[in-house]
Amino acid sequence: MAAEKILIVEDDVQIAADLEDTVMTLGYEICGIADSFETARRFAPLSTIALVDVNLRDGATGPRIGQYLASEFGVSVVMVTGSPELIEADLSRVVGLISKPTNPNLIRDVLDYLRAVRKGERGVPPREMRLFA
Repeated sequence: MAAEKILIVEDDVQIAADLEDTVMTLGYEICGIADSFETARRFAPLSTIALVDVNLRDGATGPRIGQYLASEFGVSVVMVTGSPELIEADLSRVVGLISKPTNPNLIRDVLDYLRAVRKGERGVPPREMRLFA
């Protein structure tokens, strides 16, 4: 299953560590953890899937990061935020959004869905995920 490389874009160290542990337990490989637009850019070429928070160390740059990762590198992006109501920007290239707090089962379902879509399969999105595309 390690073909997908997951980028976690989160500035809260504890949340990032929890996501990292969950993703690794599920058998996926972490290519990096970023806390800002600049650090996310460094990991972009290594990523196939990204879990991106909205509010980061450099402000509410998550939507911009999501669009950048998707359009420039073909990364499958899901926004992970405690403030879903703040998502107003056009996120046509981002796959969807899930709300914090998350749980390991939701992360598993999101990653399974994204992996299926990346393989050209239909996939079933988790009911807790709001789709953009």
